Amino acid sequence: MNIKKQSFKRHKTFFKEEQYNQLQFKQGQTAKKNKELIKIALAYPNTYETGMSNLGFQKIYSLINELDNVLCERVFLPTPEVKSDKTKSNKIITYETGTNIAKFDIIAFSISFENDYLNLALMLKNAGIPLKSFNRNKFHPLIIAGGVACFLNPEPIACFIDCFLLGEAEFLIKEFFDIYDLKISKHENKKKLTRKIKSIYVPCFYKSKYTEKGRFAGTFPIKKYAPKKIVKTHVKDLSKIKTITKIFTLKTVFKNTFLIEIGRGCPHGCRFCSAGFIYRPVRFYSKDIIISAINDSEEFTKKIGLVSAAVSDHPKINEICNYAIKNNCTISFSSLRLDGLTKDLLKTIKNSGSKSVAIAPEAGSKRMWKIINKKITEKQILDAVENLVNSGIINIKLYFMIGLPFETNDDVREIVLLTEKIKQVFLKQSRNNKKIGRITLSINPFIPKPFTPFQYACMATVSILKKKLNIIKNGLKKNPDIKIKCESFKMAKINALLSRGDRRTSDIIELALEKGLSFAIKQNQNYCDFKLYSERNPDDPLPWDIINMGIKKDFFLKQYNLAKNEKQSPDCPMINCKNCRICR
Repeated sequence: MNIKKQSFKRHKTFFKEEQYNQLQFKQGQTAKKNKELIKIALAYPNTYETGMSNLGFQKIYSLINELDNVLCERVFLPTPEVKSDKTKSNKIITYETGTNIAKFDIIAFSISFENDYLNLALMLKNAGIPLKSFNRNKFHPLIIAGGVACFLNPEPIACFIDCFLLGEAEFLIKEFFDIYDLKISKHENKKKLTRKIKSIYVPCFYKSKYTEKGRFAGTFPIKKYAPKKIVKTHVKDLSKIKTITKIFTLKTVFKNTFLIEIGRGCPHGCRFCSAGFIYRPVRFYSKDIIISAINDSEEFTKKIGLVSAAVSDHPKINEICNYAIKNNCTISFSSLRLDGLTKDLLKTIKNSGSKSVAIAPEAGSKRMWKIINKKITEKQILDAVENLVNSGIINIKLYFMIGLPFETNDDVREIVLLTEKIKQVFLKQSRNNKKIGRITLSINPFIPKPFTPFQYACMATVSILKKKLNIIKNGLKKNPDIKIKCESFKMAKINALLSRGDRRTSDIIELALEKGLSFAIKQNQNYCDFKLYSERNPDDPLPWDIINMGIKKDFFLKQYNLAKNEKQSPDCPMINCKNCRICR
């Protein structure tokens, strides 16, 4: 007898975690009796708190569970508390029914951050699943992966993954499960998916080549049905889509906050930032969809989080904020541009009761702003600080990068001078308000990311980064009220390696599980140093060239050369143009 899965969407579209667990458990019991359902473990390779804070993960989970032929359960990296329980320490089991993920038909990893590749490998190992795909047999689950980290560069984990889904998930998920067939082998499924979906990447159908000196020489298809490049899919029209918190839980990074995505991409084209390129053309959700989402939140909370790489660029952002204020909602923003702080946004910030705001000058000199294509001025920064403090903000966080391409020590000293000017404005306005908070500098090493103009650049060595950081620390040592935080240089190196590596990186990850990451990197020092510290030539093959992002490679090279010559380029007009040619 064919027992059909009950779809939650017929009753409700979003839940509190406790309600959802009860429904999922009942559904899971039904699924165990029904062999025709495809059973999938959706894995986030980090903790529950981190995974459930990720709007993309929640979106994928809801998309899969809306399908009648699929049952999906979640799985996360065990927390330290779980690891301390000897009965559970090495078990990788689903959140809903406590089932070992090795018993599912498919394990799907949703990966937003490259550093989680190590957690992915650990989860497979602890589930008793061979790490390399060629060591798995027909009884093991199919291992698939997607998420922004994958469509930036899938190669560092290509040896672990049977099948990548590259791009935005809304239509790709349904397409995948319409084709996937439990009645045929994994290999036949991979062939079928490759033939029918242009955004499917099956690594075993390709081979990477290297020069005699061990340099990466490209990745090429070895099967006639495998395309030369994988086309990253994107949703052209967001007018009928709503991306919001589907399962509301207090156990997230954004406690008691209902998240609403209001746009994808950023039009400003900062040359270090992948979000300004991989989501082109920039798209915004309609005002009506966003207001509907705000209404959805009322059952759970009055705290709204608007999510986008360019929140203040939404054409109706002021109207959205005003609607939220009238409905007694408080709003927080995932990002705010200095030049986009309108009176309505400042009013919203004040109404939210927030006492801290982060702004991102990224650099401290006019020269560096031209190089990174950050179209701001010192006056805009100082005016923004003044307006924020007058709106009730008592703590300001400033994001800066060091080790940027073509950066000099004089440019780093300009960070000190700019910070001191910000402090003067900050103190003056704070005294007027009779509340003095703190300025915090967040210093982050530059990492050359794929699909950015700076993909050709190299990373600064640790010794150079330390010298640059000391310039800032020494320059501000007479300002004890300014707090300086710096991202770990070691973690930045790891992120760069996992972002830029080719398939040989998987051997480092595998060795790291046994011997530790420091040992694994030392054993592969020449490879790691080349990936991190060597500038790329325009003709050099790059591991992520296997992906067709829609933007021609010569556009990135042109932007890199503009940076060398300290020249800026205009924002993406978000309409048909001939600049990057994604709208062709």
